[in-house]
Amino acid sequence: MNPIRLSRDTIATGLSWLLTGVIVLVVCLFSALIVRDYGRENAAAQQTLLEKGSVLIRALESGTRVGMGMRMHHAQLQAMLEEMAWQPGVLWFAVVDEQGKVMAHSDPEQVGKIRYTPDEMRALQAGEQTRWRRIAAPEPALEIYRQFRPLDPARGHHMRMMTRRESAEVPQIIFIAFDARELDAERARGLRNMVVMLCAAALVMLATLLARFWFRRYQRSQRLLQDATHRREKLVALGHLAAGVAHEIRNPLSSIKGLAKYFAERTPAGGESHELAQVMAKEADRLNRVVSELLELVKPAHLKWQSVDLNEVVAHSLQLVSQDALSRAVTLNFSAQPGLCRIQADPDRLNQVLLNLYLNAIQSIGRDGSITVALSEAGDGRVMLSVTDSGKGMTEEQKQAIFTPYFTTKADGTGLGLAVVQNIVEQHGGTIQVTSAPGKGATFTLYLPANGQQKDEQG
Repeated sequence: MNPIRLSRDTIATGLSWLLTGVIVLVVCLFSALIVRDYGRENAAAQQTLLEKGSVLIRALESGTRVGMGMRMHHAQLQAMLEEMAWQPGVLWFAVVDEQGKVMAHSDPEQVGKIRYTPDEMRALQAGEQTRWRRIAAPEPALEIYRQFRPLDPARGHHMRMMTRRESAEVPQIIFIAFDARELDAERARGLRNMVVMLCAAALVMLATLLARFWFRRYQRSQRLLQDATHRREKLVALGHLAAGVAHEIRNPLSSIKGLAKYFAERTPAGGESHELAQVMAKEADRLNRVVSELLELVKPAHLKWQSVDLNEVVAHSLQLVSQDALSRAVTLNFSAQPGLCRIQADPDRLNQVLLNLYLNAIQSIGRDGSITVALSEAGDGRVMLSVTDSGKGMTEEQKQAIFTPYFTTKADGTGLGLAVVQNIVEQHGGTIQVTSAPGKGATFTLYLPANGQQKDEQG
């Protein structure tokens, strides 16, 4: 891979991750601020009512500190409760004893009735601190209450002692109920606004993640396009090279091979000259194979399109390598798929692809292993064919370069076999992928169109 392109891809990826992280962080902070402000607004509205209730209670306590007798005190308190009930947002006032009996109420008809049971009064735990609670009946309200202390510290000692004795004999608790509908409506509006803002923040985050996903897909497709362009450029260069030297090499190779056989026939078997002649013939064959594979890789293919049953192609190709596999104790596994759809392809070319993959797998295994071939429908208009071996596997670097011409891990390999395989698969409109790890074998997966478009044969 080009180091300059790798560096640019790394920088672009890093910047995209940085931008994504910044946007996600900002959205999270924004969401946290929205939730916090919503909580503060609710707390502030509630605190306002609590303070208003405390002020009204203190005003009532001050108004009853007139030093009159208890009868006048109750009459004055009742009158004050009826008058102050007209305050905006106030539903009612009530002063009850510890048994829950109403001693004074903004509604005179409620005086003398039992508003709360003794158990309810004990559960309220009314004391010197102002408390509050939400009630739903007879209408939604915020009820504020505490002990009622109509004491007058400016009066004499006798009056204070008398008032304290009276208060101790008859403990009083004052209740103020505020209309909670406006508070609930405000809270609902705040909740609605918070949800809208959080949804907007979530959409921004989702859009950012989707943009990141599409950017990665764009990078991947661009990288694949660049790799394909680079590969085509290599193939064009190899084509020019092959066309220029193929004829110049093949004729001398034929002569060399003929002379090698001539000398091998005229020297005693087992002698040094005989062995050298055989080496010459073998090397001539190898060079001829390299030239043939090079021409196979770069020249236009002549595909003979026809309806093909991949089950038959796989079974036939496995039969061709069965003896070689048996001699190395390699097990061949394949289960036919009768319901598999037929495809448009060149069966001879597919046989060439499979044989190349089998032979590579056998060489990777060495001895005592297995090769498994599987067929299935990919579900997207393609057929999947996989070849899995139990060989030595490949490193990540080897996987990246496995389809590169002249790259090989074998001592006597040409490095063109898998490049030819990829070329034939792509001519069929398919793709080939490899998954592998050192010591865990390898899987070559071919994806071929189920209804490949038949092309005109090239003459």
